[in-house]
Amino acid sequence: MTTRKDANSLTKAEQDRYLNSVRQLLAAPGNPYGQLVAIHGDMRHDMHGMDATGVQRFLPWHREYLLQFERMLQAADPMSFIPYFDWTKYTSVPAWIQGFQPTVNVPGYGAVIVKRNASIAAVKNTTPATSQTEYTEFTARLESGPPGNGPHGDVHMELGVVNGRREAMANIRISPADPIFWLHHSMVDKVWADWQTTHPAKNPTLIGAAAILDPWAETEMNVRSITKLGYSYQ
Repeated sequence: MTTRKDANSLTKAEQDRYLNSVRQLLAAPGNPYGQLVAIHGDMRHDMHGMDATGVQRFLPWHREYLLQFERMLQAADPMSFIPYFDWTKYTSVPAWIQGFQPTVNVPGYGAVIVKRNASIAAVKNTTPATSQTEYTEFTARLESGPPGNGPHGDVHMELGVVNGRREAMANIRISPADPIFWLHHSMVDKVWADWQTTHPAKNPTLIGAAAILDPWAETEMNVRSITKLGYSYQ
């Protein structure tokens, strides 16, 4: 069982494990990190709330995306895991990752030089999302609001718009190039996992091809339980 921990509570060894595993992926033959980033840039996967199906797919698709990345990390170091950036408590990016802004070659896009702000504007309130009793309303408010862009969208924009320019985290095509992306989405996934414990029968309403989390074969039903998927949150 993998335990994903608060990024601000990691030991030095755990911090280094994440950074070094990502560095190994960046340097590995075949560019596995860049290849994984490029998947997020393919809007045919319909994994954001740009239509009704995307609203339903946002959380399960990104849960599988995180798992794909975590498995890559663990192939490099079996003790690696994706920490979460708890933006309900902290505004500053965890100090240990602030300076980690690599250059990533993203197929179909080119070289991405990661730049980001060191903090978000304010801690995020998830109550507008978590107070919802229906999945569709919950996920819509978590992803994109109202209010604002929702915690998910606000963190992307507040970290990614640097001096008026959209850097990686504010660009949907390349946002996973920034290693903070995975910590941010781990927190998004944690909010969903916590909500699931009190709303166990509330799930996406995906059927047929829409329920397949392409480009992988897993379906939405396959990723409903984080316990069955082999991980938990601290």
